[in-house]
Amino acid sequence: MLFYQKEMTTPLGPMLATVDEERLIRLDYGSASEKGELHENHIHSFIDRSPELIEKETKLLQETERQLKEYFNRERYSFSLPYKFYGTSFQKNIWEALVMEVPYGETITYKGLAESAGNRKAVRAVGGAMNKNPFSIVVPCHRVVGQNGKMTGYGGGVDKKVYLLNLETTL
Repeated sequence: MLFYQKEMTTPLGPMLATVDEERLIRLDYGSASEKGELHENHIHSFIDRSPELIEKETKLLQETERQLKEYFNRERYSFSLPYKFYGTSFQKNIWEALVMEVPYGETITYKGLAESAGNRKAVRAVGGAMNKNPFSIVVPCHRVVGQNGKMTGYGGGVDKKVYLLNLETTL
């Protein structure tokens, strides 16, 4: 099975996107040299063999880049990219709840997200799911904050989280 990658330029630095023929597989902050092995290991976790990763422009990679540019230009408030979650049922439930329940420009606490997913005691597990989010920005884990709106950890760094939240809340 072939997978295609592209390093994309954003205001927050490079991002690496990996797709198959039909859907986005992973999107992370960082260059191909920094994140390529992470993408390969992620794909290997759901297929039985080592993936073949090719740097080649595809329509889906072009669309991913277009939607990211629109987002950073404040022309897009949600993403319409085909993707599939690979993770535990709890992680998938949390990621889906985040996409469905926390719109552009709004935030939710880890506790609030745990409650909306049906397990108010799973605050730490929600943090773990956010840490494993395979779709930076597209699945907006930057919108999850600590109690009283406190900025807490973010896979791309708290500075990127602050940037994204400011992007979404200022005109």
